[in-house]
Amino acid sequence: MQRLSGTDSLFLAGETPAWHQHVAGLSIVDPTNAPGFCFDAVFQSIERRLPAIPKLTWKLKEVPLRLDRPVWVTDGEFDLRRHVRRVEVPAPGDAHAAAAVVGGILGEKLDRRYPLWQIWYLDGLANGRVGFMMKYHHSLFDGMAGSGLALVLLDLAPTPPGEGAPLEPLTPAGEPARAPSDASLLAGALAPTLAAPWRIAQYGWRLTLRATAAVTFARSKKPKPDVSAIVQSPRTSFNRSIGPRRALAFASIAIDDALALKKHHHVPLNDVVLAICSGAFRSYLDGRGELPDRTLTAGVPVSIRGEGDASLDNQISYMVVPLATDVCEPSERLRAIHRHTRAAKELNASLRTHHIGSLGATVPQWALTGMMRLAYESHFLAYVPGMMNVLVSNVPGPRFPLYIAGAPLTGMYTASVILEGMGVNITAFTFENRIDFGVHVDPDLVPDPWQLAHLLPDALEALMREAKLGRPTPVIDAFGAPAA
Repeated sequence: MQRLSGTDSLFLAGETPAWHQHVAGLSIVDPTNAPGFCFDAVFQSIERRLPAIPKLTWKLKEVPLRLDRPVWVTDGEFDLRRHVRRVEVPAPGDAHAAAAVVGGILGEKLDRRYPLWQIWYLDGLANGRVGFMMKYHHSLFDGMAGSGLALVLLDLAPTPPGEGAPLEPLTPAGEPARAPSDASLLAGALAPTLAAPWRIAQYGWRLTLRATAAVTFARSKKPKPDVSAIVQSPRTSFNRSIGPRRALAFASIAIDDALALKKHHHVPLNDVVLAICSGAFRSYLDGRGELPDRTLTAGVPVSIRGEGDASLDNQISYMVVPLATDVCEPSERLRAIHRHTRAAKELNASLRTHHIGSLGATVPQWALTGMMRLAYESHFLAYVPGMMNVLVSNVPGPRFPLYIAGAPLTGMYTASVILEGMGVNITAFTFENRIDFGVHVDPDLVPDPWQLAHLLPDALEALMREAKLGRPTPVIDAFGAPAA
């Protein structure tokens, strides 16, 4: 039996009919030169790899009365056909049609009676393409573990390994046995329940130490974040209560162009990605007559996974970064973002000297779930001044080709979670010689995500033009559409 970590249980407690806590990755596949490629071949490829990823056969078991965090147990009736599904994309089968189908899938919660993942095979794409989408609950894997998962499910060469070839396992930290009885779970929850007041008191003390560290940092000579921008982030049309529906749009740029900007401005690649997203948000809101005087802020996930850590649970933190959308010139906006991210990293490093742990490992599960449900039903978070307007992630992916059942992948687009009061999440995923952006939105707050997606390459072009780096490099369309 393996109990969920505090962070993993927090993702479960935070899920409501509108706050979905699953993520997804859509890969586009070109089977033109893979004559044996078909749904059955993909199914068999996944089936063969399951022993290397035992966590895909785990399901949740709740502790009675939710006195403690849930546990992972092996699904004794696991059926791969329940998890690998096939869907037809309607004509014309282009990127917009594929995004509409994926958006519908993302709007449905995963069934907690079974392992929390699905793979969808998308038939009917134009130009002979096929879609391959994996959707999984955030409590199962974080983004970095999800990237490692892809390397096990996919091949590094057109010819898959032979049937008898061993696969490198994606080893989790321990494996659960058969499901424990409710009585044993209740007995095991007795001590944590009695210790809950002590844990909460310790958490409060660690918060006090962290607050003291923040004051010490504020008095130091290190770069400081713009506190006013973070505490008083402006409200926009996509900063309202979210609903259950989801929509998706895609954009791609050449990674060489982003690396050229990185070198020109002497900034990290992540700052370039943030500047591209910032330019798109600025243009989008300006075009709608909604551009606020104060800068938008972004929640940026940061991996805290140690080197060599092969566990699959969530090990992420967030830093809040002003996006400098109040700065007109693209290059100056990038430099401002660089200053903001440096200050945010300094602050995070200072605060992490006092580890406070996860709230999910401190508060009893029944109380945590109740608080989340109350916040959802009262729309409490929609009225609280927010620290973040959007979520922006930059996930490093493989810089080499990947294949499934002999067919190469031509693009990989990620859709990460949308949180209450933040109807937009942009995730950049590096793959081969490109950066693929997935723009994941609540369509009731962002009616046309493609409008926002098309502004991402425009923002890159503006940065390159101002830096006198020439025009952006053409990127081959993952869906096989001819170049413009």
